[in-house]
Amino acid sequence: MNRKSLLLSCALIATCCGLSFAQGNAAGGGGGAGWVVVLDVAKVFKANAEFDTKMKQIKSEAEQYQASFKAEQEKLQLDAQQLQGMEANSDQRFQLEGQLEQRSTALKTKARQAETELLTKEAQAYYETYQRMQKVVGSMAEQHGIVMVLRFDSEEIDPNNRADVIKGVNRAVVYHKQLDITDEVIRAMGPAVSAASAPNLK
Repeated sequence: MNRKSLLLSCALIATCCGLSFAQGNAAGGGGGAGWVVVLDVAKVFKANAEFDTKMKQIKSEAEQYQASFKAEQEKLQLDAQQLQGMEANSDQRFQLEGQLEQRSTALKTKARQAETELLTKEAQAYYETYQRMQKVVGSMAEQHGIVMVLRFDSEEIDPNNRADVIKGVNRAVVYHKQLDITDEVIRAMGPAVSAASAPNLK
């Protein structure tokens, strides 16, 4: 994903964003080439308190829907037991079977609608957070002469997990030297959550 971001020099990357850079490296500052830096997008999302709150709200709604659907399903199964004592071709049985089928179809439709609603809310939470991150990174890039921000993954690779190893081998960024702006972006985006309560987005 292509994003504009803050550019900190190798020696000063760990300090705050109010640092000054060599004039020759600033974008538009005399033809300098500009900086290329890296950003752990997943880490930014995990650390953002506003995003964390939205995801927890979505999870809570999902649990409420699940409990409601489970109760309706159990009621449906209980009512279906009435069929056992009815004659196979009786009008009463046909009527009850029709009612049960309608209720079952309505429940499935309601579940699909709930799923769509929650997925839409989740997508919106990701989109809004990403838009905010882009603005923050873009502002930093303009200020510090950054011309490109590469997405990378700062998590350690688990050598005992094949999927994790394959994902690590396919990382776009193999090496960088003090060019990670992730912590600066996290701070610029506002309140952060603790690592223990952050959602797993890897």
